[in-house]
Amino acid sequence: MTTTATGPQTGVTLYSFTNEYLTRQFELDTLLAEVAKRGLGPNIEIIGFQNFREFPDVSDKFAEEFRQMIAETGLNPVSCAINSDRFLKPGAQPIEDAALVEYHKRQLRSAKKLGFSLVRYQFALPVHLLPEIAPYAEELDIRMGVEVHAPMWAGHPAVQAYGEMYDKLDTPYLGWIPDFGGTASRIPESMLDAARAKGAKEDLLDKLKEVWLEDGMSHEKAGRLREWAAPKGHGPLEIQAACLAFFILSNHDPKSWAALVDRTIHIHGKFYGVSEDLVEEAIDYDTILPLFKDGGFTGTMVSEWEGHAYDMRDAFEQVRRHQAMARRIWGS
Repeated sequence: MTTTATGPQTGVTLYSFTNEYLTRQFELDTLLAEVAKRGLGPNIEIIGFQNFREFPDVSDKFAEEFRQMIAETGLNPVSCAINSDRFLKPGAQPIEDAALVEYHKRQLRSAKKLGFSLVRYQFALPVHLLPEIAPYAEELDIRMGVEVHAPMWAGHPAVQAYGEMYDKLDTPYLGWIPDFGGTASRIPESMLDAARAKGAKEDLLDKLKEVWLEDGMSHEKAGRLREWAAPKGHGPLEIQAACLAFFILSNHDPKSWAALVDRTIHIHGKFYGVSEDLVEEAIDYDTILPLFKDGGFTGTMVSEWEGHAYDMRDAFEQVRRHQAMARRIWGS
């Protein structure tokens, strides 16, 4: 018997457990089992190239093995994250449009074969190629959500261009995947602590917080910080540690997500650290999450802990807290 969701659902992306995976504490099967045992599912997202060795193609044998893992754990494979790479080989020329379209079709076929109901794709897929790919997604009966990731947000020109094409194509198989790193309110203290551990001085971090709030592209702001810091004697490693903030989170209005709610098919609940009293250290979840519930979103928000980029805290505990925070805010 299946039931229809009446409100937002929670789940987790295996990307949250990158450190545990790379340090070989888990293989795919044991990681899925651990997620299930801890009750962090049942809905899950998996990055194809991170967890599937055969990707972008998968054999019948592996597809059967994966489906068996899913059956044994009781998890639900909602989203498969695919890539939109133009540069597939180091030093080679970028692939042509036709090859890029076929590259996406291969990943769509694999995601469908593995039992996923949607894929996360990227803005690196030029908007003019969507009319060639959308009918194929519809033929496979698998939805495609483009990830609105920092430094992008609802008002970014690329998002607006995609929205115009979405209006033109008018298909339920294309949608948005908001990533809340694009609407952070502050730089996480845990990220600043990681920079301190690498030798960053307080005046460098004070300047970082100032420049991070300024207008401009991420690389431009990183350049401004480097130009300020180098003459003052800050070393390359300290500057590099500080500049991480420009590339994985940005400061835009958290209420701006309201413009995308109607076409949102999946959510990346990006976070950097949730305290014991269930408050995220950089993102205003109390403002953001009601927008989606009130807007009628009934899909999944997967907990996406990106603190692993600079921190070795227990990812399982962080995800548990993040999901508890979501339940607190959503009242479920």
